[in-house]
Amino acid sequence: MRIGELDRRITLQNYSASVNNYGEQIESYSDYRTVWAKIDFNGGSETDEFNRITAISKVKYFIRNIDLTNLSEKTRISYDSKLYYIQAINEIEGRESFLELITEQRD
Repeated sequence: MRIGELDRRITLQNYSASVNNYGEQIESYSDYRTVWAKIDFNGGSETDEFNRITAISKVKYFIRNIDLTNLSEKTRISYDSKLYYIQAINEIEGRESFLELITEQRD
């Protein structure tokens, strides 16, 4: 992969959880980093969840592996006003040069 192929800006958002005054768990995401990425749209499907049709888009993101110590499967990606949830993180092309982020987006 060449660095010039990373032509889209995406925002990585990290998950955090806290407890409110009533003991309820509050889940939230905050922006972690904005990076350049290559995007590979892998199609999608529809499924019937809870008597409702849900569209599922599968997308692969390729990013440089530069000091992303807080990146995990709980991290999500914000791109083009949509949220993509990471299913897997793979190192590609050796020497930890690039990462492949396999994601799902549900409508």
